[in-house]
Amino acid sequence: MIPQAIIDKVFDVALIEEVVGEYVTLKRSGANYKGLCPFHDDKSPSMSVSPSKGIFKCFSCQQGGNVFQFIMEHEGLSYPLAIKHLADKYNILIEEEDINVDELAAESRIKDGVYSCLEFAKNHFYERLNESQDGKVIYKPYLTERGINQQTIDKFSIGLSGTSRTHLLDEGLKNGYTVQQLYDAGLVKKIDEDQGVLEGNLRDTFIERIVFPIYSVSGKVLGFGGRIIKKDTKAPKYLNSPETVVYEKRKQLYGLSISKNEIRKVDQVFLVEGYMDVVSLNQSGVENVVAASGTAFTEEQARLIKRFTHNITMLFDGDVAGVNASIKHVRTLLSADLNVRIALFPADEDPDSFIQKKGTAEFQKYVSEKAQNFVQLIAEVTLGENKHDPIKKAEAARKIAENIAVLPDPLKRAAFINETATFLEIPERILIDEVNKFKLDNRKQKERDTRREERQSEQQGISDGLVPDFDYSPDFSEGFTPDALEKDAKNYQEMDLLVSLILYADREFDEEQNIAEYMFKELEESEIWPVSEEYAQIFKDAYEYFQEHKVLNELYFIRNLATSKLAAEVVSPKYKLSHGWEENFEKFVKTDEDNYKHKVVENLNYLKLKHIDILMLENQESLKSAETDEDILIYQHVHTNLQEMRKKITDKIGTVILR
Repeated sequence: MIPQAIIDKVFDVALIEEVVGEYVTLKRSGANYKGLCPFHDDKSPSMSVSPSKGIFKCFSCQQGGNVFQFIMEHEGLSYPLAIKHLADKYNILIEEEDINVDELAAESRIKDGVYSCLEFAKNHFYERLNESQDGKVIYKPYLTERGINQQTIDKFSIGLSGTSRTHLLDEGLKNGYTVQQLYDAGLVKKIDEDQGVLEGNLRDTFIERIVFPIYSVSGKVLGFGGRIIKKDTKAPKYLNSPETVVYEKRKQLYGLSISKNEIRKVDQVFLVEGYMDVVSLNQSGVENVVAASGTAFTEEQARLIKRFTHNITMLFDGDVAGVNASIKHVRTLLSADLNVRIALFPADEDPDSFIQKKGTAEFQKYVSEKAQNFVQLIAEVTLGENKHDPIKKAEAARKIAENIAVLPDPLKRAAFINETATFLEIPERILIDEVNKFKLDNRKQKERDTRREERQSEQQGISDGLVPDFDYSPDFSEGFTPDALEKDAKNYQEMDLLVSLILYADREFDEEQNIAEYMFKELEESEIWPVSEEYAQIFKDAYEYFQEHKVLNELYFIRNLATSKLAAEVVSPKYKLSHGWEENFEKFVKTDEDNYKHKVVENLNYLKLKHIDILMLENQESLKSAETDEDILIYQHVHTNLQEMRKKITDKIGTVILR
């Protein structure tokens, strides 16, 4: 178990605005920051980050919590590994024995092994390129010929795979990794797919290739892209890591971990096709560049870019493949509400070769002069030399309208419709009708996709033996037990009581005690600690902390894994009552802030009622099994006393509950 002192140290050093800012562009908004939420398709900044409280909160998808919670959600890590991730980032030592592997869920253990394997492979490949005979004699000279220097090799950790079929497999086993871990990391693959993950049935994924590590936004190795340099081979020129538990190609962009700060700075990103384009441009001083890691551009990648800038320029080859790729990507980018421009290079050039030959200044000038929007690109490609051909004009207009239809912003749609009408000399109203047709088709398709996903989800649920959730209130006449009451109740009062403790623990209750002291005294003396598994341990832990430190406030709950999400929810109200309401209308509206003492007392009374209900149920069960008249009288007397106690409490809180 990681010592609490280490956890506190990481929490203090890992400023939440700094950590979240690694993944999202944040802008100051009063005392807080705002940014696009990375956990859903955020159209406008819905996430708030509070440096003073150390929390983040999205008011759209409701994700929230402390800095550890953010890393857990974004990186898919367990709590201990999220702490270690941040500790490594800020050079805080955590001994390996402090992380109890048995405490990690199975998936977390697998991911931990995969990340470790990938980091080992990156270092091993890098060492081979720089120190092995093959690297020095064959592969490094190739990179030098391509204009890549040592500083860039170091910056991108470019490496060299083994030349034998089991080189990395053997090295991995020698360094303590299992065949299963190496396979899960995508570093080795099966020779015979019908056979198991056995040493004799595995070979390296990358053989005789220059390898480019692919990083997450935060800089963790997720996989590799490998380039073969032999010409007399039928093997594919580029090979990418397979999908793994940590690597989903559609969600990653090559070079983003290195370029994100420059992208923010210049508020623009260049999208290129290959690894070498990213590396070469970066070395030449054009650092705001990323590539799609050898996959078709996806919605997830578009949203990833949007976290750092809304302005994207695609830099593709001017051959047929490059043009088609550009047009195919445009729609995905436009639907994410990005501002898209396209600069096509001459058919015999790509960004890498162009900047190597012409230099950075000429490259920047070329991009500036050649970059055009999608209307101009589609019209140019479709019309060609036939600028006045009505059939070609209609074809171009239809393709452009299809792209305009995905734009979320109505003002942008109107502007592009106007430009298209002028450019193609087509009446604007005709284009509007065409755009609306595509919009309707898109909406219908989306509805069909949603229904299909719902059906698949329902079928999966049935196959997994799941039943739909439904809400009901316990019917005591049907013999509900105390366990049933505890299991089925929604625990609203327990949650409300915890909310009050989070918000007001160190507030005054009366002259002698604060809210925490009063609440814990009531819970202890009346023996009414929360009974649900969800809240019982939270209150007990908070009580122990309070007894030890003699202080309790919202910071404790923000730092606590079990309560950080709820704490972020309750200390980050989306709306506040305007002071102008009081000033202009001379009205005063009481809020929870004014009623917090009453709210604490009320929720404690509700908790007492819950315990009385449990005692009444237990008493009823005992009454059913009573064997003597004397026992029956005793249980009936207990029932009467409990009813009286219940009535006193309901009278206090003004609640009538029939039994």
